[in-house]
Amino acid sequence: MGQNQLLDELKQAALFSRLDQPSLVDLGRIARVRRTDPEEVLFAAGDRATGFFVLLEGKVKLYKISTEGKEYILRVVRSGETFAEAAAFSGLRYPVFAEALEPCRLAHFEVNEFRRLVQRSPQLALNMIATMAELLHTLTAKIEDLSLREVGARLCRHFLELAQQEFGTPKDGQTLKLETTKTALAARLGTISETLSRTFRKLQQNGLLRVERNRVTLLDCRRLRDVAEGDLKL
Repeated sequence: MGQNQLLDELKQAALFSRLDQPSLVDLGRIARVRRTDPEEVLFAAGDRATGFFVLLEGKVKLYKISTEGKEYILRVVRSGETFAEAAAFSGLRYPVFAEALEPCRLAHFEVNEFRRLVQRSPQLALNMIATMAELLHTLTAKIEDLSLREVGARLCRHFLELAQQEFGTPKDGQTLKLETTKTALAARLGTISETLSRTFRKLQQNGLLRVERNRVTLLDCRRLRDVAEGDLKL
């Protein structure tokens, strides 16, 4: 992979999107590109946070494990997104596990090298603040979903957001691949597998979704939005 391609990919990340070319070149010099296999753990909760990542290709899940051994997925990182910035810059330890869901290519930035770069680039510092604020907004919305919305609404919203990320605009007939097991999805939505299975059945019986193994097809986006917003009950 050429250096110009790497710089183009880094510029797709919100953290670096406003950087001028000389700043991008400086950034490329300290990037360490690596590849991972599916299910490879990038770091574990409690590991010392020595740097952060930009995901160039693939998907990575960030999750915690409860005292009962249950996995709770907090976020699925997609290409062009960054992760582990807060832990790296706080000088603490990673609070979560990071695991590749599929073959991935990542750029790793060692925190001390990156700090020196930030000191020379106020725009990069402003970009970091904006990215952190966006992540906080996402986590706040997740907490709101878990506390205020029913499981059906959470599930519909989840698939509409996936379609938005995958296709740009959710439309009838689009097929999505489940990124995790249904047990992991249940944990992510703050419910249990049995409740999630019943909700899937209701959505299929009402003609909103079609589920085939690890694939879900959207059949009626208008009604999916109504359920997601609480305007239609299952």
